[in-house]
Amino acid sequence: MIRRPHTHEIHLLPQIESEADRRYARVGLSLVVGMPTASIAALERGRRHGLLWLAVSPLNRPVGFALMKLHGDIAWLDQLSVLDRWQGRGLGTALIARTVATARSLGFERLYLSTYRNVAWNAPFYARRGFEEVPRGAFPKVCRAIFLNEYIHGHPPWRRTIMRRDT
Repeated sequence: MIRRPHTHEIHLLPQIESEADRRYARVGLSLVVGMPTASIAALERGRRHGLLWLAVSPLNRPVGFALMKLHGDIAWLDQLSVLDRWQGRGLGTALIARTVATARSLGFERLYLSTYRNVAWNAPFYARRGFEEVPRGAFPKVCRAIFLNEYIHGHPPWRRTIMRRDT
């Protein structure tokens, strides 16, 4: 099930992101494991503005989340994390669907994200859900700035891409 988070659940989300990120070590991207998670402030801001959603277990416990940010005229899927043991059950797809629907309801024609090109649960996963790579020369200005910021924080740009899908 996908729902909006309660205030008392926000502190759980960085833990979910960290645990979900551990799988990057298995594909030679250990650097991701040590990177900072989404901040409590950003998550709380997302909750307050209706841009943060949880995937929950049958016992109503958070097992994943999606955080969308708005950058001018760009809707951006900033973070999608689902705990390893809950993957493969459609929760990531459902979180994307909720993010797309919200972007559309806010008047955005496209949803953008950045991700790793050749990691199975990254670009190939998003491509199966309607996202397409944006050619590097066609990155919108805001996306270029986000991409550069990710590089500054240690993400290797030769392994990354920007993707978008219509809402």
